[in-house]
Amino acid sequence: MKFNEDLFQGLIGASTENELADFMQTLTCDFGLRFFSIFDIPATFSDKLRKQIRLSNLPPEFIEEYDSLDLLANSSVFATLRQSTAPMMRFLDKAVKERPSEEQLAMRAVFEKYNMRMGVYFPVHGTNGRRAAMSFYGDRSALSFTELGELSLFALNAYDTYSHMANKAGMQTNGITARELEVLHWAANGKTSTEIAAILSLSDHTVNTYMNSAMRKLDCVNRTQLVAKALRLHLIS
Repeated sequence: MKFNEDLFQGLIGASTENELADFMQTLTCDFGLRFFSIFDIPATFSDKLRKQIRLSNLPPEFIEEYDSLDLLANSSVFATLRQSTAPMMRFLDKAVKERPSEEQLAMRAVFEKYNMRMGVYFPVHGTNGRRAAMSFYGDRSALSFTELGELSLFALNAYDTYSHMANKAGMQTNGITARELEVLHWAANGKTSTEIAAILSLSDHTVNTYMNSAMRKLDCVNRTQLVAKALRLHLIS
């Protein structure tokens, strides 16, 4: 089908995360959905959705509200994804009923606010062995069997593309020292160079030297980009 060929050309042509995100946005819209997300499937002790997301167009406000309500801990979706490798569709009414009663009203309000009354999830495995999932959200009727098969095919190939991008980026982390990671950790927690210097008993000049060295090794142009990339590559948390 020409429809599939056009979409696959967009995926084949993606060489950066931004280009892959553009493809995912097009794919999402073509299936009548609103949002997409690539996320790691967290262990049962994980408590924040934002820590698991790798690539997404979910509204930051949604993620903040979701985490402020601590909705990850009792998520039946994530519980199922930990145990199953099968694609899954889940509608809001069912997901709400599977929640503890004290969470139901708040959860429904958050998902309805962003017109996310259904979700489609595809468990995947990256080349590094990490379990993850491709997910899509919106407000439409159930996907047909044919639609589910087509979207699954795109999702698996898109995650394969993303996984190779992430592994390639990870190869750029060689040479990051433990001291540079310490500096990055505190920078990610909002500390200034002066504050980091005081915490680590270093001079401001030394802290900036570590920061500049890390920027060079990770091919970043400023501190904001550096911290974002270090978080994405799981160098710091």
